[in-house]
Amino acid sequence: MRLLTAPLAAIAITASVYLAEHAFPYWTMIAHWKEPLLFLAGLMAGIRWPDWDFFIPGLSHRSGLTHSILLPIVVYYMASPALAAGLSLGIALHLSSDIQPKAWTGGALIKFPVLGSIGKNLSPLWLFINIVGCIGIMAASLDIEPHFAQLVMLMVTSAGTVWYFSREEKKRFIPLATLAASGFLVHGIRSGLLTLTVVTQFFV
Repeated sequence: MRLLTAPLAAIAITASVYLAEHAFPYWTMIAHWKEPLLFLAGLMAGIRWPDWDFFIPGLSHRSGLTHSILLPIVVYYMASPALAAGLSLGIALHLSSDIQPKAWTGGALIKFPVLGSIGKNLSPLWLFINIVGCIGIMAASLDIEPHFAQLVMLMVTSAGTVWYFSREEKKRFIPLATLAASGFLVHGIRSGLLTLTVVTQFFV
């Protein structure tokens, strides 16, 4: 049921924000809170989005299409960077949990339509690369937000992460370590300390 309620609540929040913006364009408060609310909506939807492969015809569970940065990229360029940032954070949290299955077999493996499973060696690599990508999209989105929105979105990030790992995940070390490593990797690339060539050579 949570797979449905969280995204539906996110859609309701997003629709309310845009309706309020259209109906009351003179309310400055809406302009201040629009991006943080869209970020929150994205976070709520993103945490559940990867497992929507259960509902999409033709996809197997742990689909590489939903367990990826595909949706945040589309939303970033076609809708709202703030919404994309929230989706990215939610998906990154979800994928960080998926990176520690009991065994890399069966339902734990990443799968694609027609191609099938990519195997136990590539599945964790796929998850990690997409976690890094999600953190990268979130960082790029935050860069273009006003200072007030950035502060609120960072507070939502902290609160959402604490909530997720206190309520949704019992084994926290590996997911948190993965998120931390992803954050440092993104920071290194964005700050120029690491180059994409060096990172690619490390994984290859």
